[in-house]
Amino acid sequence: MESGLPDYQAAIDDALQLVYSQHHRLIAQLHPESFRELTLDELREGPLGRDLRRLADLARGQVREQKDLVLTAIDSILQILFWPAAADDYTVPRTFWDTELGRMLALAKYRAYDPTELVSIGNAAQQLGVTRPTIYRWMDDRTLSYVKDDMSGRTFVVRRDIDNLKRVAAELAAQG
Repeated sequence: MESGLPDYQAAIDDALQLVYSQHHRLIAQLHPESFRELTLDELREGPLGRDLRRLADLARGQVREQKDLVLTAIDSILQILFWPAAADDYTVPRTFWDTELGRMLALAKYRAYDPTELVSIGNAAQQLGVTRPTIYRWMDDRTLSYVKDDMSGRTFVVRRDIDNLKRVAAELAAQG
């Protein structure tokens, strides 16, 4: 393991136990007889546990993986953690990204991108002709994808999303 980078196992175990306790609470209301007790080792070996371990390896820079697979795994984990049952969508609180699990996911996401695919928040605001608070609002509502480099503390917007917004704005301007 790279020196100085966390193992993330405690954060992974906490997330697995949190999801498992929610599962148990729901099963208790749906069909209690169908509940089967699982050990922490069994949770670690399940799909969520494997995804979390893989993302931890990515965050530490021990492996590389196709960006789409990384983003899909991260989105799946965020949905499990933050999508309420009766809601149309979910929101990830900014404070989540300050937790060990949030930092792990952010670093895995950051490492999945090539630096040329990322733009600073100030540059994104300038390119789109909006203020920095608007960029942050669009990041919060997932209009713009972003990554945080936990090492430098800087946040970057994905260039593809900026280009898409500029294209949409140009089409709307052309229509009238």
